[in-house]
Amino acid sequence: QKFSTGDVVAVVLNLNSASPNAHTISLFKNGKRASQPQALPEILKDKALYPILTFKNVTLHYNFGPHTMAPLPFKCRSINEVLQPDVSKKKEHTAHSEGQYEVLFPVSLPDEGGFDWLDQFLQKHPHYVELSDRSLLNWCEKSGLSRPKGYGLSARGSNDKPEMGMGIAALDDLSVRRVLYDAVAPLQQRNYVVMEVRGNLLKDERVEQLSRWNGFKRVGVVLLGEPTAAFKKYGQEVTLRVKQEVSDQDFRAKQAQEKQQFLLQKRQKQLDKEKRKAARKTQKTQEAMLKRLKYDQAKKEAEVKGEAIPDPPEEEMEEDDDEEEEIEEPEPVEQEPPPVELSDEEKKRWWSKQAVSDLTMYVVNTTFQKYSLPVKEEGFDELRYPWQKEDKVKEYLKAWVQDRKLTSRVEDLQPGEWFLARQKEWQKALAAWHAKQSSWKAGESKKQLEANQREQKRKVYEAQVLEAQKEGKEPPAKPEGLDDQSLKEPAAKIDVDLIDVFSVEDIFDLGNGEPLFANFQFEDWSMLSLRFELHLLSHAFRKDANDADRVLVPLDHLPFYYNRYFKKALSTKTYGADTVEEVARLVRDTILVTKNPISKLRVLESQLPEELECLNIFVMLTEEHRRERQRRIDLGDDAARLKFLTPGALSVPSGSLSSGSASPSGTPSAVSAAVAAASTVVRPSAVPPPAMAAMASGAASPVQIRGPLRPSFGMPGLPGL
Repeated sequence: QKFSTGDVVAVVLNLNSASPNAHTISLFKNGKRASQPQALPEILKDKALYPILTFKNVTLHYNFGPHTMAPLPFKCRSINEVLQPDVSKKKEHTAHSEGQYEVLFPVSLPDEGGFDWLDQFLQKHPHYVELSDRSLLNWCEKSGLSRPKGYGLSARGSNDKPEMGMGIAALDDLSVRRVLYDAVAPLQQRNYVVMEVRGNLLKDERVEQLSRWNGFKRVGVVLLGEPTAAFKKYGQEVTLRVKQEVSDQDFRAKQAQEKQQFLLQKRQKQLDKEKRKAARKTQKTQEAMLKRLKYDQAKKEAEVKGEAIPDPPEEEMEEDDDEEEEIEEPEPVEQEPPPVELSDEEKKRWWSKQAVSDLTMYVVNTTFQKYSLPVKEEGFDELRYPWQKEDKVKEYLKAWVQDRKLTSRVEDLQPGEWFLARQKEWQKALAAWHAKQSSWKAGESKKQLEANQREQKRKVYEAQVLEAQKEGKEPPAKPEGLDDQSLKEPAAKIDVDLIDVFSVEDIFDLGNGEPLFANFQFEDWSMLSLRFELHLLSHAFRKDANDADRVLVPLDHLPFYYNRYFKKALSTKTYGADTVEEVARLVRDTILVTKNPISKLRVLESQLPEELECLNIFVMLTEEHRRERQRRIDLGDDAARLKFLTPGALSVPSGSLSSGSASPSGTPSAVSAAVAAASTVVRPSAVPPPAMAAMASGAASPVQIRGPLRPSFGMPGLPGL
């Protein structure tokens, strides 16, 4: 209905439990009903309700009684007429002894009891108002707003910044939040708790927040370190409650699934029974029709012969379905969810374990290095330390940040100029090597073709000469190109497999025009690139992180950094491995996997110096590995075969890629066997770093490299591997 100037609108709330319209709300226009009674949401029943007027572009006059502006068709009381038992009076907001209202800024680390402290504090001090995205979401729930994700414990990305997801622009873009918290709240005389886990840990955001609360007593509450025994107990109670709620949800979901499955099976059994019954009925009908046809035929024959007409077949009575009744399984009975208990690990925790984290991992990883403790110079009137003293809190925060550096990813890490220059140099060298191999193979193919053609001509010519001799004729003229070619001694062939790869001065020419990498296949080129990429990543990470506490790449984060630097995924299946560590151990002649003595994490470390005079060392290492692998295969060791996925194999469905996929040569092998067959080149402990650097730069002489500095290959399990 439309409302115009002078209309009187009445909102009637029916809380009379004896009325058929109990717990409903109705709208009246000029004393006449304008809508049917609308039931209150379940969440609002038996709760304190507040009269709210929302309007836009109109002028209105509100009336809370005691007299109505338009008579209603029944008697009811106005708000000003309600009796004391029917109202809930909210506790007054009172200023503190200094005459100021307080605004508290809790400072807590993510997932370390911040929201638990807030919940406990609000229970003891209900006259404080929480200002947070969490409270805004709770207001939406109490207002009956629909949220597609629901309001469950796990239906949010984080506790600090849960996405609204209401489908209402003003809520989803947080416009309502900015108006309420930044403009309206500071004008209201009451006590507040500004709960911002991330914002309260950052100095700039704290200063910005404090500037909005002039006239209030601004108090920082630092919640770091070991909490009190009472708080630990409260945290365990919260953990148990959350764990029970999650368990109840899973239990009921499983029950509902089992019931649905039971009903589907019951329905399927009923359909099968009806099909069998219909099939029997059809069979009986066909048998009856056949008997009738035989009777009609016999009757005609009897009439023709003049014989007595046989008696017609008896009509069979419909018999009851004699199918044995199956014993129906009883319908699953709904049961109460079983109680849960805290594990020993959960009992040792200082804080509760929530269904979702306070902050997303990305937010933590990109901001934790800026976390700081509040100081009065920022604008605080008072700082409180309810758990531990200030000096202990400072030590705790420093240790927490240090530990986080060793275990977290650098989310905003970007490749620097040093990396980009080395990568460009590598791509240029790699293209030159591929071009040289292609030209060498093309030249060898051409030489072989020419030799085959000459040999064919020679055989034809010799046959013609023999035939001419038999016939006594003059021999034919020798074709061009055969002049002494067949009589020349073949040039001494160089056995390149006997050449020490680390003594080669020019990898483009081993003395006969053949490059060192002439026999590289797809697997070898992949290993070559993997060596360089992991080496480059190891050094670039230290430079770009620019943090003395972050100098080695954690193995768990290698896929992330590899993708960030090289713009492609590090797929373990491509290298026939199951884990990233197995991939790294394929090139252990270049990369070491060690344990960080502080963080105890597995980290990646290059054995080569960051500055190399040339990139030939990577070709040498790859060729040495190829030769060793081929020698083992020739000896019958199929475990030495690499089972990399070739580009053609990468296009097959993901379901067909398994650890038992065949290698490019067609020989299947286990992942562990492939890893065991990987190069076992290690840097001997006696090799000094300068010598290795000299070898890598190409400055070492053949004699130096052929000595104890030469990396060695061996069978898995031998000492030193």
